[in-house]
Amino acid sequence: MENINEALSLLLVGLITVFVILYLVVLIGNLVIRFTNRFMATEPIAVRKEIATGKAKPANPAKIAAVIAAVEAITGGKGRVEKIDKIEK
Repeated sequence: MENINEALSLLLVGLITVFVILYLVVLIGNLVIRFTNRFMATEPIAVRKEIATGKAKPANPAKIAAVIAAVEAITGGKGRVEKIDKIEK
């Protein structure tokens, strides 16, 4: 019976240790993300000259609006669309 008690106590200590370490990893990861988002400057979105001057129009404004709306809905307004490229098959 003593061996079973020792095994269970080792199991409990091991499980607690693993959960504490995983909690610390998640906590440190979240702190790094918050620090990075707070203090690192974001670059403004560069708009091509042709689009800004009206010489070239985007392919389909409805599709672009749908992509932007989907990104905002999925990321809760925190994400942004910087570039949309067509994938060649």
